[in-house]
Amino acid sequence: MAQRPSPIWLAIRLPHLPLEVFGFNARQAEAAIIVQKQRVLSATQNALASGVELDMPAATAQMLIDCQLVERDLALEQAAIRQLTDALYQYTPYLQPFTPSTFQQAGVVAEVSRSLKLFHGMAELQQLMRDTLKQIGYDFLLGTGHTELCAWLLSWLPEAYSQLSITKKNFIEQLNRLPVSLLCQCHSSAVAAHKLRAHVEELQHSGFDFFVDITRQIDKQSTASLRKRWGNDFCNFLSQLYDIDHHLQQATLFSRPLPQYHPEQIFYDSVQFDYPLKSIEQLLQPMDYLLQNLTRYLIAKQQQCQKIEWLFFDIYHNKQIIEVYSSQQQNQSELLLQLSRIQLEAKTLAFEVDTVELICRHTFSHLPDTQALAFCEADNNRSKIENNFAIVTAKLKARLGDTALFGIATGDSHIPEQSHNKVTLSAQNSHTIQEQALPRPSWLFDSPHHIVEKQQQLQWRGNVTLLHGPERIEGNWWQQQTARDYFIAQRDDGLRLWVFYDLQASRWYVHGVFG
Repeated sequence: MAQRPSPIWLAIRLPHLPLEVFGFNARQAEAAIIVQKQRVLSATQNALASGVELDMPAATAQMLIDCQLVERDLALEQAAIRQLTDALYQYTPYLQPFTPSTFQQAGVVAEVSRSLKLFHGMAELQQLMRDTLKQIGYDFLLGTGHTELCAWLLSWLPEAYSQLSITKKNFIEQLNRLPVSLLCQCHSSAVAAHKLRAHVEELQHSGFDFFVDITRQIDKQSTASLRKRWGNDFCNFLSQLYDIDHHLQQATLFSRPLPQYHPEQIFYDSVQFDYPLKSIEQLLQPMDYLLQNLTRYLIAKQQQCQKIEWLFFDIYHNKQIIEVYSSQQQNQSELLLQLSRIQLEAKTLAFEVDTVELICRHTFSHLPDTQALAFCEADNNRSKIENNFAIVTAKLKARLGDTALFGIATGDSHIPEQSHNKVTLSAQNSHTIQEQALPRPSWLFDSPHHIVEKQQQLQWRGNVTLLHGPERIEGNWWQQQTARDYFIAQRDDGLRLWVFYDLQASRWYVHGVFG
């Protein structure tokens, strides 16, 4: 059996990403500052040269230099990281995005040992990655290490060090040059960011200023003394950094599974006509052709979809978009074509169509459709009923609007008015309905109605008599304490009511009516 190559990680760090997603450049002439919660997060070089410091109050920074102040946009940064990761996927599937956070910089780490032979060595692979990254346009710094955390930290060293031999011994020698304070820049699931900063401060107070101090301590006493003082989580974090077993003081016997990146898959297809089409009937045939291509794609990928987008263009590039939803996840073209036709008939095309495009942005893993054997006609008609339901709901939405139809799902609360939520028809209800000890009314009032109490007699549009109860219902202790005693009651005309006594307000209310 061929021996697996030792892991080699390449880290790509984006130090100026908060600036660059807005089109700024760290070296531009005009000063710009990115702020988060009114504190400086990132700044151009001329702003830093004028005395602006990171984590400084934004108001203080504005007094130091006339600059453009922009609030941080995490969504733009996350989109940039996805773009970067997708671009690097051609070199290795073992990618781990480091998404931006309040304290750590963003970037990507890639395990490249399995790609070295294909791309003719580390130097050639690094150059190819640099060329790809330069095309994207963000400033980047590279680091190479035997673990993802080591590579991430070594991206703070000058790039000349990355040209040295790619061995674990060399990586640790380079790591020893760095200050311990850089641990705060590590992305780790083992230790929360605020705890990691506290541990780093304690390390510095204890005389651990550089990584060489930690390395010596581990070589002398393993991680036993560190574990006693800073706990198992922090020791596990150091073990991941150095790739050691902190119980045995040696290299780990079993390698952790590598993170595999799965890029977002989008289906796209289009048809351009020889001459513009005027009617819906003429459009149905090319739309059916595109949907059949989508069906083949979904079946090949073992995927299903629930939403598609149609884009119609005229010869002047005017565009009209129609979105089609299905109440069930599926991968067959017939139902999607019927739903698309319903949407087309409900909307008027503003021009003659020259090009039609089909896009499916989100897909789901195909779930086997398990059902009972069709011993009776009712079982055999299940899929037909589901298709008919999807068509009926699509027609109603087309005529009444997307918000006219909704479903009811159970909520995560004991309070009756909060125990059910309005959801879209396609939403899955993950809560199981438990059998109630006492009956519940079919209808609840939007808000409970106050019951008048006169001479120890409850009155709500007539005299009310309690029949069964009480049933204590409590909740919302973390916000506004709710405590109620519910009863089944009857009005003097025979109407059954669901009433409660509010223990907080000391008042009676009617909450619902039994059918």
